[in-house]
Formats: sequence, structure tokens, C-alpha cells
Amino acid sequence: MIHFIEGTIEIKEPNLVVLNVGNMGMGCAITLYTYDKLPSRGSECRLLTYLHVREDILQLYGFIEEKERRMFDKLISLSGIGPKQAINILSGIRYDQLMEHILQGDVASVKRAPGVGDKTARRIILELKDKISDEEVTQISGVLPDSPLSQNLKDAIMALESLGYKKALVQNTLNKHIKADKDLSTEEIIKIYLQVQNK
Repeated sequence: MIHFIEGTIEIKEPNLVVLNVGNMGMGCAITLYTYDKLPSRGSECRLLTYLHVREDILQLYGFIEEKERRMFDKLISLSGIGPKQAINILSGIRYDQLMEHILQGDVASVKRAPGVGDKTARRIILELKDKISDEEVTQISGVLPDSPLSQNLKDAIMALESLGYKKALVQNTLNKHIKADKDLSTEEIIKIYLQVQNK
């Protein structure tokens, strides 16, 4: 396995970067997110990599962040999704946004990725939801999974669901309006949500 490569950027395009590594041009397929994070041509750069090997293919995929590569690994673990489609998905939806859509069960948002239909979107959500770790959830929400606030959030979401509100919409709204360092009761969280909805 080639874990990373490091060299000077010779070519930088939205879907491709070529690094000069010891006077050898190493080409990597990349996402738009990685492209946006890359320094300019002529700069030194390190890319985390995945090497896809088949009889007729030897292709490197490059990532500027480990978190993006982890999401790529999760996608290609699914039957029927290869590295090329996984890169296209992560170019259409940034890795952290995709993770959030998966956790919220937001099929419509996952379907916005290039080449992803309803069936594939549902399978991505169903199969990857349990593969997202507590640490990754914390990185999105800022709320520790075993904290009192986390439990109160879950209780508030369940209560709002029972009132007819959609779970995905509730989660998205609360993630935007509740800070991890706040000590809020379930009732206070519900009140915040209702106030936001009534604005």
C-alpha cells in the first residue's frame, strides 16, 4: 500500500494532480474538496493515497485530509461502488456533509451526488450509518456521544418526531442552533427548535 506521496505540484486540475516525486510524475485522481485545499503549482504537497489495482488499471487516488480518505474507504466498501464513483460522489458532496446526510437518513441530499440514484442513496445510508464512529459523529456535531447534552438531544428529537416533525429536519436545525458547551435540558432543546420554526 502507498500510504502517501510527497512532491512538487506539476499539474493541478479539478480532478487531477501530478506531483514530481524524485523526478517521476505521480498522477492522482482527486476530489474538488482536495483541489480547493491544494497549494499552487510549484509548491510542495503531501497527499494521502489509495492505490487501486486491477489487471488493466493502476490508479492512485489522492486526499488532502485523512477524514476524506476514510469516507472514500467507506464508500468503496459497498458492493457496486468503485473508486471512480466514490471520488465523483465526494466531489459532488463534501465528505463531512455526506456523513451528516447519512446520519440524518437524508436520501434526497445523498441523491444530489453525481451518478447516485434513489436506490444507491438508500443503500449508502443503510449500510454506512453503522460504520460511522462516535468520534466522527462528534467531529460533525461537536457533542460527545455519551454527554448529557447528547442524550437530551436524542430525547428531544424523539419527542419532536412524535409530534410529526421530520427527524432529518429536526437534527439539521438543532445542529445549527445548539452549541456543544451548552447545558440544556430536553425541554429547553424542544423550545429552541419550536422558536426557530416559528420565526
